Amino acid sequence: MQENLKGILLLIVLVALSFFGFRIFNNTDNRESVSETETDTISTSTTTTTLYIETYNLPSFDFEIDVENALQSINELCLVKNTWFSLTNECLNNWLYSYKLITANEKLYLSHYEYTFDYFMNNYSNIEKNDVEFIIKSLAIKEQMKFYTSEIIEIEKVLAIKNNQEENTTTIFLSDDAINNSKDIGTNDLLNGCYVDLADNPDDESMLIEVESENSRNSEALNYGIKIESNINIDSDCISKLLNIVLNHENGWTKITGKSFNHTNIENSDYVYIFASPETTDELCFPLETNGIYSCRNESEIVINNFRWRNGASDFLNDMETYRLYLINHETGHILGWGHRGCPKEGAIAPLMMQQSKGTDGCIPYGWPVYEMIKANFDN
Repeated sequence: MQENLKGILLLIVLVALSFFGFRIFNNTDNRESVSETETDTISTSTTTTTLYIETYNLPSFDFEIDVENALQSINELCLVKNTWFSLTNECLNNWLYSYKLITANEKLYLSHYEYTFDYFMNNYSNIEKNDVEFIIKSLAIKEQMKFYTSEIIEIEKVLAIKNNQEENTTTIFLSDDAINNSKDIGTNDLLNGCYVDLADNPDDESMLIEVESENSRNSEALNYGIKIESNINIDSDCISKLLNIVLNHENGWTKITGKSFNHTNIENSDYVYIFASPETTDELCFPLETNGIYSCRNESEIVINNFRWRNGASDFLNDMETYRLYLINHETGHILGWGHRGCPKEGAIAPLMMQQSKGTDGCIPYGWPVYEMIKANFDN
């Protein structure tokens, strides 16, 4: 996130150092010239001239500490970022608050920058060594403030897009062939749901079991863990492979977030998918009301209700592949900060973030974030 800022600061430092190098070169010439002049003066005159050097006023603040203190308010879970669209609304507001803390003292910072710039231009050949570090840092302030101001504008734009998702500015129609082809992801696991046996074992003691991964945490990706309730007979290797395919599919959220999805152990994850019985789903989703029939996203957990994973929803008819695509991608959208929206027009494909499990209002069930992609990349 800070690469552009680092480049700006490096450029400023190089420019400043080139000025100081020029100053040293000039001072060397001046000393030689002064030495010759002084030699002549000694033999002809005793008159001396006192050179007045303006004192540099150090800043009344420590900009680096001010920035550091402001950024400390950012939640650790919000620090991993590639594009702003990869963050939840909560994280976006977290960053926005921190950046606004920095820019709150913009007048003070820029006033000192202007003073330092004028001082530097008028006195660069006589700058005290102890002032050099402060001057270089102060000359970087203006570009740093531009960076933080531009980031604030960008975050506010993304928040506006996400918060106005209910405005159906786009209607998308697809052919039957295109809709049918959308569920072809190169595996039959969407169709069978990764079930080992379609019959659950309600008499078995229920417990959530982590699906372990050999993958380490990837700071450039969205890291997720997986848990499966022991009595619903979903194969752990199968579900791990299926989630990886869906989440990293070219039609999925990666085109919006700019990030891949990485299955890692829960302790290293950003969020967790939990495949659970209806009873456990209700417990994990509380205070959200799932009533034994819905799935949810609750904080950093996506809880997939086994009732839905096995049976689908009425508007999907018998199309379990599209429904399971929808269920994974819809709840993932909530983790990424996207809210619900409605059907834009009868006969259009349903937006992914529509609550399609409850009905599609005349839209055609669909499992990929097409509307969301348009919102993220084209809406202003």
